[in-house]
Order: sequence, then C-alpha cells, then structure tokens
Amino acid sequence: MKKFIGIAASLVAVAGLAACGGDDGGSGDVDRDALIALINEDGDMTQEMAECIADATIASLDAEDMKAIMDGGDPSPEGEAAFMEAVQPCIEAELGS
Repeated sequence: MKKFIGIAASLVAVAGLAACGGDDGGSGDVDRDALIALINEDGDMTQEMAECIADATIASLDAEDMKAIMDGGDPSPEGEAAFMEAVQPCIEAELGS
C-alpha cells in the first residue's frame, strides 16, 4: 500500500495538484470516500486531486487489485500500469492549468 500511495504521491508532486473527471468502468463496489481519505491521508493535496486519483484508481483497477489497495497492499503489476495510465489526465489537467 505504501508503495502504491507513494506512486500516487509522486504523481501529485510532479503534477502540482489538480482535478480531472471521467470514469469508464472498473471497480464499482469501492467506498470512494474511504479511498479519497486513504489517498490523501497526509492532507497535502487538494480535494480535487484526491478525487481525481480515486476516480482513476476505481476506473483502472479490478476488484482483486482494489481489495489489495484497500487492505493496505499493492496492486498487481498490470493494475499498477493501468493506474499509471488512468492517472495521466490528472497530471495533464494540472500541467495545462
């Protein structure tokens, strides 16, 4: 989990914090608010960026990877790659603003 959140935090540092939208499927049974709180547990990003990362996570990870994240672990390598691709709009939105 720390590795995954570390990746998300690194992306946030590069992006500088921003918002994005969109959801094209993924894990539908996830408590989005709990995931947002988990992603922003340090409180060092905007609510919009935490929501963007949460939405990207939900859209890109399957149920098994999502369970691993919510249980404090890391997603599979495939899930991590899908997440990295899904979070790009968050970064692009910040870089464009």
